[in-house]
Amino acid sequence: MASILAFESFDGGSHKQFRETITKHSSHEWSWVTRPPRSWKWRMAVSALEMVDEVKQQGITKPDAIFCTSLTDAAAIRAALPRGWRDFPIVLYMHENQVAYPTNDARDASFAFTNLHSVLTADLTIFNSKWNLDSFISGIEALLEKSWDTTLKDIGNRIRENSTVAWVPVELPPDELANSRVLHNSDNEGRTFGSEPTRIVWPHRWEHDKGPEELLALARKHSHDLNLRWIILGEQYKQVPSAILQFKSEFTDRIDHMGFAKSKGEYWQWLSKADWVLSTANHEFFGIAVIEALFAGCLPWLPDKLSYRELLPACARGLSPGLPKGLPKKLTSEINAHLRMAQAPQASKRIDSLISSVL
Repeated sequence: MASILAFESFDGGSHKQFRETITKHSSHEWSWVTRPPRSWKWRMAVSALEMVDEVKQQGITKPDAIFCTSLTDAAAIRAALPRGWRDFPIVLYMHENQVAYPTNDARDASFAFTNLHSVLTADLTIFNSKWNLDSFISGIEALLEKSWDTTLKDIGNRIRENSTVAWVPVELPPDELANSRVLHNSDNEGRTFGSEPTRIVWPHRWEHDKGPEELLALARKHSHDLNLRWIILGEQYKQVPSAILQFKSEFTDRIDHMGFAKSKGEYWQWLSKADWVLSTANHEFFGIAVIEALFAGCLPWLPDKLSYRELLPACARGLSPGLPKGLPKKLTSEINAHLRMAQAPQASKRIDSLISSVL
């Protein structure tokens, strides 16, 4: 068992969920230094210095390895560490990358290059999906092509040589919910949908990058002819996309629930009531919410792109409630077998092994 000093500069959402899950299931001993989940640009700029200051103030003993996540500047972490600590191996976990993240504004490319500095500073970089790794490399290469005098060469191979992929550890639903799904799924497989309402869960943040406009368009197209009912989950912010507000106005009589679940138990309960999980995301580096819904027994109504191609077996791609044919036999068991390495114990064990490889 190794002692890991870990830095999380944005301790909220999927980042916090990852921190709590890996700490729970890992065989290593973790000490986390974190910052609140706000002002992500400021976090990327100065959180490394703030968190190393906190390490010094707390008198934390020397670890065996350093662990950082992707909104932390790993190069600044190494530079700021006390003398005698700077040669400790650093493992970087990339939840996202700033070159591929879709935005409504003209993003400063310096954030993408901060990611690049981190990736090349770390002794090992772990991306949460192949899509995340591939999109980062293609995006960095495209940025470098805009420079007329850069001397950086073969950057894609340099990143790949220093990187690997390991899925995020995701907890399974409570046993009582999982058991209640067995009969439900056996009824779903091999049949078509029509007379009974089909419940769709959309479990995403209420933000532009999760495709609320497409959610509204699909609801308008299919709610009545496919007899759909809706469960809308996910975190909300001060500015709610207009498409979400319009969806709520138009489909009030078809909404079973709309809002952030107050507890994880309530969240699992809503997932257990849904037949399908829908994603309309414009980007997805991994997709914890979708994986949770699949673990809860939902069928996948997902785009055949982004990280979703990795998360589904071939037989589960391109499905939707509107298909005229019945669903493939044993679909749920195929999905569960494919996602075994996303289950928290197995995923944590793989990350543990990767950390041990650099000690």
